[in-house]
Amino acid sequence: MVQLFKMKKTFLVLLAILLIPTSSNSFFGEKWQGWVYPDKSNLTKFVSVGKDFKSLSDCRAACVNKIKSSNYQNADYECGLNCKPMNPNDPNSVMICKKTER
Repeated sequence: MVQLFKMKKTFLVLLAILLIPTSSNSFFGEKWQGWVYPDKSNLTKFVSVGKDFKSLSDCRAACVNKIKSSNYQNADYECGLNCKPMNPNDPNSVMICKKTER
């Protein structure tokens, strides 16, 4: 009986270890950032829309809203997941994201 209990406990621990990497984004939370490019032919000019969106769909909605409310005619946007500055000491540093989506 004791041996069966130990086997179940070991199985549960192994299962938890295997499941954590696949659910890490949902467990630890996603953090999306959004940028709008008022003129999609000039990506050097952009407007930050926010950096604490909990989902890609929230980021997209905020970017589309910014484009509409600003009446940009040739705009585009981008959302990045779990972004960090390439150079943390530079406030204008390029952001490196785990992934980017439109």
